[in-house]
Amino acid sequence: MNQIEFKASGLARSLSLIGLMVACSFALVQAAPPPSSFGVWDRDGDFDAAEYPFLKGTVYNDSWKRIEKKPGVFDWSGLDAAVEKAVQNKMYLYLAVAAGPSSPDWIYEQGVPKVFTDDTKHEDKWEYYPYYVSPAYKTYYERLITEFGKHTRSYPAEKQERIAFVQVKSGCTGDEVGYKGKPNESQYALDKSSAEWLAFRLWNFDLHVKTFQEGSGKPIDLLFNCVAANQRGDPVYMREWDWVTSHIKGGFGIKNGALSRGHHMSGERTLNNLWAPYLIDPKGLTLFRRSEMDGTWKGEFYQLNLPLNFYWGAINALNGGQSVWDVNKGSLTASKEGGYDYSFYFFNKYAGQIYPKTATDAFCALHKGLDGGDTMAYPEAEFGKASPNNTDRMLKICERFAKYGACADDPDALNERASSGKAGFNDVGWDIWPDNYGRFLYQIDADTTSVPLWRVGGPITPTSSIYSRFARGFEHASGKDTMFFKLHEGFSQGNEPKVMTMTIVWYDKTAGSTWKFDYDAGKEGMKTALNVTGKGDKQWHHERVTVEDAVLRQGGTKGADFALVNTDDKDDIFSLIEVHRGKLETPDISDKAPIPPEAGKAGKSGKVKKRKKNLPPENEESE
Repeated sequence: MNQIEFKASGLARSLSLIGLMVACSFALVQAAPPPSSFGVWDRDGDFDAAEYPFLKGTVYNDSWKRIEKKPGVFDWSGLDAAVEKAVQNKMYLYLAVAAGPSSPDWIYEQGVPKVFTDDTKHEDKWEYYPYYVSPAYKTYYERLITEFGKHTRSYPAEKQERIAFVQVKSGCTGDEVGYKGKPNESQYALDKSSAEWLAFRLWNFDLHVKTFQEGSGKPIDLLFNCVAANQRGDPVYMREWDWVTSHIKGGFGIKNGALSRGHHMSGERTLNNLWAPYLIDPKGLTLFRRSEMDGTWKGEFYQLNLPLNFYWGAINALNGGQSVWDVNKGSLTASKEGGYDYSFYFFNKYAGQIYPKTATDAFCALHKGLDGGDTMAYPEAEFGKASPNNTDRMLKICERFAKYGACADDPDALNERASSGKAGFNDVGWDIWPDNYGRFLYQIDADTTSVPLWRVGGPITPTSSIYSRFARGFEHASGKDTMFFKLHEGFSQGNEPKVMTMTIVWYDKTAGSTWKFDYDAGKEGMKTALNVTGKGDKQWHHERVTVEDAVLRQGGTKGADFALVNTDDKDDIFSLIEVHRGKLETPDISDKAPIPPEAGKAGKSGKVKKRKKNLPPENEESE
């Protein structure tokens, strides 16, 4: 991790949390879901894998009131059908049972208090709730989960291997709250920070561990939400973290709901620094991570350019080590027509690349985020006091890079942690990811060897290329004519020649402009794999080359494995570099079909309208 000074108390506390994680990690082992299960999942369980071949898994998400309509009589036909479908389609499955307001009405006839709240938003869905900590509720709920576990763990091996994990739900949704709104009767209050709610959650954790991981049969991994840090990275669930790391013998899953629902969201830098060491090439403690796409894609921000926003959402999630992208029905259905299913294939390609020694692919997406919380890069004496509400400071930072295309279309949303709260693209924000995105491929001294670029070709429009959002380029006038890159240690082993395929995505801005791509062939100096001359068509292009003598042991200048080299005085622009171990056996899914007309070209000039506060874009309850 970079040693950078931040003006964010939550971040400082979170970074201290990492030390605690390391201290307890020696007793834990690798998480059970195989990396082959990581990728895009069907959140609603409705889709045919033959029609949507990028799907890796789906969900069995049932309710207590449907499973146990009469006391002690359990109907597991829905679970049986879901497991059988997963086996037939060779997909993975995660399991979840909703209780709380989805409990059967008969429990209230058996002594469970019925709780009404002042919430009006969800009253059509949930009229009332159980009092979770009542002895009667715990008795019947324990029976449900026990029977759930018995049935699940009784499946034969070919069905067991299709079950990736069970999500632990304690409250009314996967967000781990008991009620929506406040109870009308204060005696039933269960604030999410209360000792009573904590005790119930830990009791439920223990119940799931005993049911799904102890006793005979193959243990099933568990996924938790709200353990250790909240969505902003503040360590507010430390008791829960202490419990899971002390009682679970193996890895487990965490849920970060918003990670794949956009980019440049407040808090993403903290969360990435906090969790990525346990998700990408982990040492000791190994986790997996689920995030979801809900109705956010229907909102104003995503609709500015659907393919672009899905692509950079996927890139952001991969950079943070996301394992499962749980996508809802609406966005899956619209993905082909909307031209963003390429992002799902791209996510699948890298989600399971966990260890560099076994990874087949690496990528570096060139990017710079202007983080207003970074006081070393942007001193307070020059830009103003670092605070998430200091819009003037962040706009001053953005102005510093305006000549490279940086802009804040929606100044009211610079501290927004959800894309649904934005009305335009912001290149500056609070606690946003500052560096390139990637997996196992890194740029060396990025800011001293290249310039960051935003909105290549002009403001983002509905037909802008997905690559136009972020890039880096040469700047011959300041001597920035070579970009250096290195692979993660272990990706390339030994000094013998290897077959490697490299893909470079670049923007052809100037006719006659020339550049080359060099690589480490194990000899003095670097060897040229590719020479390119531009036509000036102002479109993005893919250059792909396979070499058979790549050594890639960081033997080039600055310890580089690769270099993009300017061979004239014109400045070239690049967005993505990919490295594949060996030859590409099958062609990649195209990022140009289907996409909106003229999407290969940069958008024409235009301005984003002044922000209007968004209405919630049909966000389903988080699961």
